[in-house]
Amino acid sequence: MRRLKTIIVLLSLCISISCDTDRDDIELSEAEARELNLIVQQGEWKISNYTLNSADITANYVDYVFHFEDENSLLAISAAEEVAGTWRINNDSGDEFDSYNDVDFQIFFSSAGKLGELTNNYDVISATRDEIRLNLGANTTGTTANLVLIKN
Repeated sequence: MRRLKTIIVLLSLCISISCDTDRDDIELSEAEARELNLIVQQGEWKISNYTLNSADITANYVDYVFHFEDENSLLAISAAEEVAGTWRINNDSGDEFDSYNDVDFQIFFSSAGKLGELTNNYDVISATRDEIRLNLGANTTGTTANLVLIKN
């Protein structure tokens, strides 16, 4: 019996020591968010792929060029219109659908048209100086999306 108690105490100690309580993931995603903030503001961007609820609607956006400007201003320009919006990159959405330890890319257009469809809080899947891949897992409304931006 004494031996069993000793084993239980040792196992409990090992488990408590092995728990990861540091903030490495959060600090890493903060650095990634800062870097992506710099990247996205350099140049013009186009949508190379956009699927919404498994439907490919990329063709709706081929005429648009996106400018991610200072102070989180976003401008979408096509031959027919210029629409203002906002953007934000951070690592702390923190709702039940999104954890704190990833980088989020928020896009907001107040229009109800096709640019309004882009309004969401996406997870950054990957980012380089020439391509940004975003994903929206099922959000509070059940919407899913994949969005790929490429440097124009």
